[in-house]
Amino acid sequence: MHARTIFLLALTVVAHPGRAEETPLSGADIVKHCYYKYAGDDQRSQLVIALTDESGKKVKSEYLRLWKNYGGKDGVEDKVVLFTQFPPDSKGVNFMRWAYSDLKKAADQWVYLPEMRMVRRVSQRDPNNMDWGFTDDDLRIRALDEDDHLFKEVARFEDSEYYLVESTPKQATTHGKRVSWFNKADDWDDCLQRRIDYYDPRGELIKTQFMKWARVKDAWVWRTVVVRNSRNAVSAVYDMRNVEVNVGLSDDDFTQRTLKLGDRPR
Repeated sequence: MHARTIFLLALTVVAHPGRAEETPLSGADIVKHCYYKYAGDDQRSQLVIALTDESGKKVKSEYLRLWKNYGGKDGVEDKVVLFTQFPPDSKGVNFMRWAYSDLKKAADQWVYLPEMRMVRRVSQRDPNNMDWGFTDDDLRIRALDEDDHLFKEVARFEDSEYYLVESTPKQATTHGKRVSWFNKADDWDDCLQRRIDYYDPRGELIKTQFMKWARVKDAWVWRTVVVRNSRNAVSAVYDMRNVEVNVGLSDDDFTQRTLKLGDRPR
């Protein structure tokens, strides 16, 4: 599982309140209202990840997760720290990621290895990494004009209605297109991205992602995310528990020194 991808489970999103219209909308209109949501200035939570590989073997890991939104200040988009709490033999292996506003600039990533008592950088091609089902491009917030958005239809599933929007990247990415399912709601604030179907450049389905959300104060945060690979039996479930929003995290919480100190009371 790629260590790099677990740093990304912190969406930096902006709210667009208002009442949903019943008149036809463009794909870009729906994305603008339903994709960008406020996640708070910072978050503290427990992240539980359950993975199932092709053989059916299940692996579970738990982390204390700290996230802070920098909103482009000094070129930084956001920072994440993960303190491993489970399994016991991995406790003390801590991770940190700094993501940048410039998409051409790779994120900086570090891991603290307690047996070596050292912090080292984690590269995207680190041979110790394994696939988590997400790519960097899946989890970052995409700018509205990075894709062409086409409103396909209103679909009904399990007694709910959804706007289906097909988003095709203007520049090549790991996927050919994404089809997002946004639930219809009386108010735009309650319209959220509930499902994403990822397709390869040939139009074949690669994987499907399902999202459940929770409202914490005035922020929308992920509660549960499920990713299912369409080409094999691999799946991943991400649970965000005990989410606290706007707790006042500081820059000092996102340093190499913090990785070494671990998840001490703060």
